[in-house]
Amino acid sequence: MKKISTKEWISNHGADILSYGGLILCILIFSITSKGLLWSSYNFRILIQSVCVYAVLSMGAIFIYSMGYMDISVGAQVGVYCILMILVTNQTGSLLAGFAVILALALISGLINGYVAVMLGLPSIVTSIFLMSIFGGVQVLMMEKLAVNSIAIQADMTLFKSTGFMIGVIIVLALISIYLYKFTQLGEYVKSIGANELATEFSGINTVKWKVFAYAFFGVCVAVGAFLLTARTGAAGKGTGTGYAMDIMVALLLGGMPLSGGMKSKISSSLVGAFTYVILSNGLTLSRVDVKYGYVIKAIVFLAVIMITCRKKDGVLPR
Repeated sequence: MKKISTKEWISNHGADILSYGGLILCILIFSITSKGLLWSSYNFRILIQSVCVYAVLSMGAIFIYSMGYMDISVGAQVGVYCILMILVTNQTGSLLAGFAVILALALISGLINGYVAVMLGLPSIVTSIFLMSIFGGVQVLMMEKLAVNSIAIQADMTLFKSTGFMIGVIIVLALISIYLYKFTQLGEYVKSIGANELATEFSGINTVKWKVFAYAFFGVCVAVGAFLLTARTGAAGKGTGTGYAMDIMVALLLGGMPLSGGMKSKISSSLVGAFTYVILSNGLTLSRVDVKYGYVIKAIVFLAVIMITCRKKDGVLPR
């Protein structure tokens, strides 16, 4: 058995070292600069509520990014799903009915992204831009039709925004994601598509089918994320979901996810990245860093991570 040198091991695990190191560094720095407020009971609850939504969306997005693809429509989808779930729930008095409607819509969106793009010979980014435009327009039209800035849910969602429930959701979905990613053909094939889609097709694998499955699972995660965001805020409006598409990308990169996908993709990137991103954002606020400087700091961190972890001869951008 060939012995791996320390230098070679560090080279092979550089992204992991940076991602876990970045999370630990954020915890240490903001624990000090926030004067302990980062771990106050109130702020801890805020952290978990924020992390839960990001982690759920990121765990679904891993299956898309592993193929070297991306979906920038997720923010607009979340906005529409939150509004729609509130409308259906308020009308029927049933949270289950509200969730069932947005889950069905999320699966249809996944089908469009995973199947229609292939049939029309379009890159997945094109269909996601199409969906982003459609959902963005629908979100604005829905709120203008209601003639209000926001709409509140009438059902009691106290249980669903509790710290214990959200931690439970993270654990359960993490276990499901790990199983699908490590022990099923879905995880194996999405990474294979990201490494070399043409070779994967030539080996006899139906890539269209697995793309649809990947987008379907992502759709489930988006619906769950929208449900949790609704539970957290209790309301939705025109601005709901804004920025989530880029936030998820940044979170995955902070977690060590290569933009090009492939065999180096890991499910842990979603969890590590979600915690790092939320602690970074929350820590800057608690440390009383001016908002404009906060954006600059996050932009610098984002650029640094890309330069260090995503350099590749054939490009770094997803397909």
